[in-house]
Order: sequence, then structure tokens, then C-alpha cells
Amino acid sequence: MKASLRLFKIWKLFFLIFFLGQAQVAIAQQTTEGVFSLKPSLGINACQIHGDSYSGFHKAGIFGGIAVNARLKPKASIELGFYFSQKGARHNPKPDKGDYNFYFLNLNYLDLPLSFNYQLNKDYFISLGPSLAYLISYYEEINYTNYTGSYHFNTFEYGVNFGLGKKIKEKYFFEVRTSNSISPIRGYGGFTSNVFYPNPVAQFFNKGFYNNILTFFISYKFNLKKQTSEHQ
Repeated sequence: MKASLRLFKIWKLFFLIFFLGQAQVAIAQQTTEGVFSLKPSLGINACQIHGDSYSGFHKAGIFGGIAVNARLKPKASIELGFYFSQKGARHNPKPDKGDYNFYFLNLNYLDLPLSFNYQLNKDYFISLGPSLAYLISYYEEINYTNYTGSYHFNTFEYGVNFGLGKKIKEKYFFEVRTSNSISPIRGYGGFTSNVFYPNPVAQFFNKGFYNNILTFFISYKFNLKKQTSEHQ
């Protein structure tokens, strides 16, 4: 029963990917200035988890994949990404401060951000949009003991992304992107949180643990010429 439910969720995810891709294609085809491009990317994540008792981007992760970009106007485009993204958290012991705790969490996601990009000038651009991520696998270690599988993580993560990018060569781009969960990756369950939320709004939107990621990556842009009406 659990296997069937998991398979159903995977099919829902791929249906959503297909729907978003088709919507992006339709938007670009209806725009006379629309032009497609592919953007393979490779970079690194600096990771932490909001809601635990640790702070700081002490966990590094791999980020890489490809995005399909459709230019809507000279300064505006929409982009759908397909990325492998490692998230999580890490806390090393600090014996000099009386802290002997060790924690390591690695979360492997298929990350699907849908971004609206706007060109500020010839060199700089910003990106903003939602994302959906599917948890492929994970590894969790507490005080040098493997706890993988002991505590449940949610299969899907819903988040928002904001980025600032710069053209570094004709077809090479560098971007810094912040990504934050808006749905908990895991409820508190048997865990307790040391984070204090001073107002009812913050308490309402904080129901567990949330990914908080800084991504630094380089992209290369392959332009795909749009067919003219004479060939359609």
C-alpha cells in the first residue's frame, strides 16, 4: 500500500513537470519575441535548516542540472529548471565551549524551480519564483550514530527562490540564489524547537523544519532559434 501511494505521488510530480513545461512552451510560442534557450548549470549549495537548534550555513551540497528558458520580452523571460540539489545541515562539536554534539543531514532532491527573470541592465538580472522539490534519498547522523529512516521527512518540498545574476562572458552567467521552504520538510514530531516565534503570524507559518539554502552557480546559455511563421 505504501509503495503504491509513493508511486502515485511520483506520477503526480511528473504530471506537474509536464504541465509546467507545456505552459512555458505555449507562452513562448504566443509571443512574437519569444526565443528558447537551454542553460546547463553547475554550482554549490550552502545549507542550513530553520527550526533546529543550530545556525549557520555549515553544510555544503552539490547543485547541477539544466533549465529551459523562454524569452518573453527583451528584458523578461520565464525559466523552468531541472536540478539535482543537495540540502541539509551540519553541526560539528565545539569542546572548548562544552558542546560535544555532532549532527549531519544530507537531503538529495530533484529540484524544479519556475522563475521569472528580469534584466536590470546589460550585465545584471534578478530571478523570482516558486519551486517544487522531490526527495530522492537522505542520510542522517546524530552523535556519530546513523538515524537514517528513524524520523520521517516529507516527500515533497514547496519553496520560493530569489536570485541575483551577472553575465560574466557572452554566454556565461553567474548567479547567487536564495531558496527557502514554505512547507516543512519535517514536522517537529518527537523533536523540540529552540526557536522562539514572537508573534502569531510567525507561529502559524512555522510548523517544523525548513530548508534555507544559498546557491552559487555558473550557467552556459545555448540559444535555440524560434521558427518563423513561414515554416510553421
